[in-house]
Amino acid sequence: MKRSFLLLAFLFCTFYVFSFSKNEKLLLFKKEIPSRILIGNLDTVKKADTVKKKEKKFAFMPLPTLTYDRSQGAGIGIIAMGLFKADNSKKAPLSRVIAVGNYATNDSYYLMLGTRLYLMEDYWRIIGAVGYINYNFQAFQTFEDVDGGQAGVYETPYTTKGSLFAFAIQRRVFENFYLGIGGFMMRSDVTVTLPDNSEIVEPNNTNSLAIPISYDTRNSIYNPSSGIFIDGRFSTVPSWLDNDHDFIKTMLYVNHYKKISNTKILASRFAMKANFGDVPFASQDYIGQTDLRGYTQGEYRGNQTYTVQSEFRNNFYKKWGYVGFVGLGIAYRKSEEGAAAGDWYNSGASWSKPLPSIGAGARYQVIEKAGQKVNAGIDIAAGRGDWGFYFRITEAF
Repeated sequence: MKRSFLLLAFLFCTFYVFSFSKNEKLLLFKKEIPSRILIGNLDTVKKADTVKKKEKKFAFMPLPTLTYDRSQGAGIGIIAMGLFKADNSKKAPLSRVIAVGNYATNDSYYLMLGTRLYLMEDYWRIIGAVGYINYNFQAFQTFEDVDGGQAGVYETPYTTKGSLFAFAIQRRVFENFYLGIGGFMMRSDVTVTLPDNSEIVEPNNTNSLAIPISYDTRNSIYNPSSGIFIDGRFSTVPSWLDNDHDFIKTMLYVNHYKKISNTKILASRFAMKANFGDVPFASQDYIGQTDLRGYTQGEYRGNQTYTVQSEFRNNFYKKWGYVGFVGLGIAYRKSEEGAAAGDWYNSGASWSKPLPSIGAGARYQVIEKAGQKVNAGIDIAAGRGDWGFYFRITEAF
């Protein structure tokens, strides 16, 4: 029954996304639908991502999504995004509000609501998000005294269930440089299923304070073709904020965009996530997701991950385009057993082997107004002993 439902959902998603005509009519219906239902009334502007005073300020775009990976299985969801001008600024990018929901065949689901506001000629940037997750995943750990006393590496399923809230406020302190304060709060339980099918429930309440720092020279927030975006975050998770573990989380993203021709862009990305101190299992990071496509099993997990990737983007015919990408990653863990997968367990090494990634994808432009281009697409990527299939709205980074 699930497979039949997901097949129908896939056909609907494909038809829906690729049925935009040149003037933004939906071919799903015979009657003419005003384009403002999909993209508002965002006409010509002086600069990318800005709106004139007399124009309507809210552009609403709901789109279905379809995902698949080896851990979650197939998933169906929806993204509803609204773009608007948050104040009377002439130079500030369009702000946005977004709602995302998804359900996967392994009974994982989540619902997220978030916003990014650009205020006072882009002197202030505000981010806020709330959500609820029920996430079924797995880790790979070594257990003693299992199956007659034999130690072994076991796939260990676990479920994270709870709610979260995050915010960040930044102010431009000089040209292109932003500094601010942020916070994160999560109330959840992690249920781990042991090899003997018994369960352990561990509360995972995380409260952190952060200092977000960014440097932004992109020519467009939503569809950059040139510039650099550096996004860093230093977070402390102290015991005095009612945390069971005291540790530090750091994150750094460096994105670079270069326009090769009118239709070709080369985008590159470096990502670092490093945690220090008494880091609990639930707060570790793993190789995968946007940072390195092609890894979906959570096998390479530890206190630190480092990845690099480059993506070639070509809008080769009207609204159609394709991407090709390669990447490389590495993960770090403590040298004791039980923190990573496969041969990494038995080697006792702190660093994983180099983790390559390669893939390609198709793109179709679903919107082009006010200097903005929003693409929907499908990516498929392969990693070391793993692979992933991704349906996405907008680019990976």
